[in-house]
This record gives sequence, structure tokens and C-alpha cells, in this order.
Amino acid sequence: MRYLRAAGLVLAGTALLAGGLTAGNRWLAERDATSEVNGRTDAVPREEVARSLSDHLSLPVMLRGPRSVDCAQDLRAVRGAWIRCTAHYLRGTDRGMTVRVVRVRGDEITYVHDAPHR
Repeated sequence: MRYLRAAGLVLAGTALLAGGLTAGNRWLAERDATSEVNGRTDAVPREEVARSLSDHLSLPVMLRGPRSVDCAQDLRAVRGAWIRCTAHYLRGTDRGMTVRVVRVRGDEITYVHDAPHR
């Protein structure tokens, strides 16, 4: 009877771990965000893009997300427009990312980023 209970706990733990990894993988695979365009500049402010990236890289899978994210410029509301951003991590490592506009609809744009790299 003990062996059945132990086997059940192992199977439940394995299923929980596999589900968590699948959810985490899906979270990381979905690298898109939508923001409102500033009407004066026809762009999303760099601070808004940086905040969005920082939020995405921090939770729920990466408990040690970046301490800050900086973007070189505002993101223009033109399909295909791109900017470079840098994620700054605690150990002094910096990881670059490219953020690209994939859709423009009215006063909203959808943009994606690649995985942080050196």
C-alpha cells in the first residue's frame, strides 16, 4: 500500500512539473505585446516598451528577471519598424533584444521581441 501511495505521489509530481514546464515554455514563446500609440509622435514611448519587456521577462517562469530594461528609442507605429533594447541582469550581464512591430491597428500596435542574447 505504501508503494502505491509513493508511486501516486511521484506520478502527480511529474505531471505537475511537466505542466509547469509546458506553461512556462508557452509563456516564453508568446513574446508579443500590444500598446497604445502616442498621438503626437505616432510611436510607443521607449519607457513603455522597456516596462513591457521587463514584465514579460520577470514572471512567472524567470524569478530572476532583469533588474532593468533600456530601449534605444521610441517604437514607431509602422509595420516592420524595429528598435534595440537591452536587459540588465543582477550579475552585471547585459542581454540585447530586437523589438519589431508586427501589426498596426488604429491607435494600437502589436510588437514582438526575440530572446535575450549577448
